[in-house]
Amino acid sequence: MGAFYENRPEKLFIGGMTHYPFPLHVHSVAELVVPTRGTVVMTIGDIRYTLSPGDAAVVFPLVPHSFDRMSEDVEGITAIFPPEIIPEYAGTFHGLQPETPVLPAVSTCVDLRLSVDRLGRLNMDEDLALCVAHLHVLLAGVLHNLTYRPVYDYSEQDLGQRIISYISDHACEEITLESASRAMGISVSHLSHFFSDRMHTNFRRFINAIRIDKARLLMRNPELTLTDICDRCGYTNMRTFRRAFQQEIGLLPSEHQQQIRDRFPT
Repeated sequence: MGAFYENRPEKLFIGGMTHYPFPLHVHSVAELVVPTRGTVVMTIGDIRYTLSPGDAAVVFPLVPHSFDRMSEDVEGITAIFPPEIIPEYAGTFHGLQPETPVLPAVSTCVDLRLSVDRLGRLNMDEDLALCVAHLHVLLAGVLHNLTYRPVYDYSEQDLGQRIISYISDHACEEITLESASRAMGISVSHLSHFFSDRMHTNFRRFINAIRIDKARLLMRNPELTLTDICDRCGYTNMRTFRRAFQQEIGLLPSEHQQQIRDRFPT
């Protein structure tokens, strides 16, 4: 399965680590993951990493990544943030990629470990300023100890952001590779290569992933029928919707909807 675009409702999150695997995805913000207990298996780009307590992984914007496996006792800190939140490091995230996005625990500094411990005791909603201050310390401890390579110039990085933003906004409309390329003023081949080279998928599969992700959210509304959801997600008929849904999730829409109703009874 290729990466899908996670259109996060919030642009900043600093808090505890997820306890569940999460499929390959990208987003326009950066992410920092530091386990303090247990292990996390992540794929970042094309490489799978196993994070142990004290290791730190940083995911740059628009880099495909997934949480593949978490130990039952996993604990730690996750920060998802727009690079501009700390201006000193915004340039690092713009046009560069780390040679290796994981800093092992033996290379971390005392200040970093203290900030991780402190963040584990704070609540972002109540202590936002302190959380951002400790995120600053974390980024200083991690980013200064990584080596980088230039991958895209500023114009290419900005174009990637523009492509993802446009596609996520229009995925549930009638959209094709040709119409999207015309709307953004780029060639069809350039757009096609962006998805194959950067997203590790093709244009149509990326569109379907966004649509199915929206469909799964809509299924939590008991007032919506599958036909309603099919229409809202841009499919012209139920047959196409069922086939796309099963391709992405491995279940028919009706089967997944029943699972949701069993888990969240009204």
